[in-house]
Amino acid sequence: MDDAIMGRIPVQGDDGAEAEATPEDDPQSAAPAEPPAEAAPAEAAPAEDLPQTVEALQAEVERLREELAVEHDRHLRAVAEMQNFRKRVTREQQERARYAGQDVLEQILPVMDNLRLVLEHEAEAGDDEFARGVRLVVEQFFRVLAQMGVTIIDCEGEAFDPAMHEAVARVPTEEVPEGTVVAVDTPGYRLHDRCIRPARVVVAGAPEQAESPS
Repeated sequence: MDDAIMGRIPVQGDDGAEAEATPEDDPQSAAPAEPPAEAAPAEAAPAEDLPQTVEALQAEVERLREELAVEHDRHLRAVAEMQNFRKRVTREQQERARYAGQDVLEQILPVMDNLRLVLEHEAEAGDDEFARGVRLVVEQFFRVLAQMGVTIIDCEGEAFDPAMHEAVARVPTEEVPEGTVVAVDTPGYRLHDRCIRPARVVVAGAPEQAESPS
């Protein structure tokens, strides 16, 4: 008989009362349908292998990071060395260009000394026009030297400086402190901030000292 009809047939219970049969009373009708069989999953890797694989990857990443840091530091050092090299070459080139005329100037300066001696004997020469002409030449020559960065070391009355002065005599005196330049025998010259010829000077000494070249 059909299951739907059987579900509606009255059933007499133990107490004589009629009870309506339900699908739950039929084991066959109450059993759920079985799901379709699924394919068996593929065999997974052993669990103990996973931590080893992760640790190996972490170690490789750390090694690569260390290599990258070393290479980065090496690159920075190479860049710094190249920059320092370029700066050093530029500085040396600028210094050579700045003092390129020093040798020429050292040969010209004796000419200036001779012209200065002529002017010092201007009164004895007796020829005003000649002396005036020489003075103009000297002034012009000094202007040229100034344009090249040459200046006279004006040191009379200053303390003796072995980097700028060369003592040719020492005179005892109490008028100025010992070691003071009291006279300039031959002027010195600077090229920019470099002394290219020290001034030959007379230096004050203690009163008891006799005059003598230093």
